[in-house]
Amino acid sequence: MSDLIYLYGAYTIVWAGVFFYILKLHIAQRKLENEIKMLREILNGKKSKKNL
Repeated sequence: MSDLIYLYGAYTIVWAGVFFYILKLHIAQRKLENEIKMLREILNGKKSKKNL
């Protein structure tokens, strides 16, 4: 029975690791999306100034 406790503990640790890894990727993706949005706004601003 004690072996099942270790198995459950390892299983829980692995899934917690997967969850936090996915969370970390999600946060990084949001940061990149915000940066891309900002860069597009800067580029669009420069294009509109050139057209004046």
